[in-house]
Amino acid sequence: MSILLSGEEVFSLAKEIEKSGEAYYKTIAGSTDSADLKELFEYLAEQEVRHFHYFDRLSREYPEFTIDAEEWEQTSAYIKATTDSRFFIGEDKAISLAAKVKDPLEAIDIAIGFEKDTLLFFYELLNVTPAKSREAAREIVEEEKRHVQLLSERRQRFAAATA
Repeated sequence: MSILLSGEEVFSLAKEIEKSGEAYYKTIAGSTDSADLKELFEYLAEQEVRHFHYFDRLSREYPEFTIDAEEWEQTSAYIKATTDSRFFIGEDKAISLAAKVKDPLEAIDIAIGFEKDTLLFFYELLNVTPAKSREAAREIVEEEKRHVQLLSERRQRFAAATA
């Protein structure tokens, strides 16, 4: 059995995640004394904006689509579980979390957690993304992986500098 699914329902959550990430990254970039951390987080904020626009376009291109009911049940249960995590928190809470960060390592650790949770979410979203846009969605998954790698590398650099 298949169900008709609202594209807005699926992609609005993806857009909210991107807005939260952008808010967190911009807040850290605007408050840090570290030029390296500022540059890194400004870059990541720009990436979140690009992803937001991509999902916004998808929500207009696919106002609704059909998927297997069982597949959607599993995917929506996963989405609900991940959106309850502290990393899917909304712009205001992302800014508040960023304001409490004490040092670059903590800022990066939070960002790594956010990106990992986002990556898992987008893997699930990929399962229900319309076939025509699946390759572009895969590219976002790959970008999220690169974000985790980049943050991990920078974390090692910051840790070595403070040791």
